[in-house]
Amino acid sequence: MHRVLFNIERIVRPSSEEKTAFEQIIQYRVLAKNELYVREGDVCNTIGFIEKGCGRLFYEIDGWEVSKEFLFENSLLGSFVGFFTQKPSHVNVATLEETHLLEMHYDDVVALCRAYPTWQRFATLLLQDQLMRVEKREASLLKEAPEDRYRRLLEEHPKVLNRIPSEFVASYLGITPETLGRYRSGIGV
Repeated sequence: MHRVLFNIERIVRPSSEEKTAFEQIIQYRVLAKNELYVREGDVCNTIGFIEKGCGRLFYEIDGWEVSKEFLFENSLLGSFVGFFTQKPSHVNVATLEETHLLEMHYDDVVALCRAYPTWQRFATLLLQDQLMRVEKREASLLKEAPEDRYRRLLEEHPKVLNRIPSEFVASYLGITPETLGRYRSGIGV
């Protein structure tokens, strides 16, 4: 929990009491590689900070899995919309490696945010960050050529290509695995 809490403290600087209250709602959980954390159509009752490991958000469309986002250490694993609305999720969430989570239940998060303005502010910051990432991703898909999306991914998130299977990276970029192979070998870029 030290890594996650250290990063949170840099953002919102909780008091000792606020930090203790946060620590009390955390449950440590280990998910196996390729474990489904949230299934599309289910309500996401828990969400967790990734202490170690990585996950993927994806849609199932006509028998294909389309990757929406990859999540690594210090990110939140779960369906934001499903968690905060307590309505069925539109996305699947699965692990790609053994993943260690600091997991929180919805009711505990709501109570924490009601009791402590610091945690309400932190939740707002997380939601703002998520909204900015979604808008940036949407603009990239609509305005950039696939080669440019690939280059941006290399620049901004080089670990993706080392930790994520190529078929998932290809679906995230909106290209075929063969095209990704050409980009990786320098052909067609």
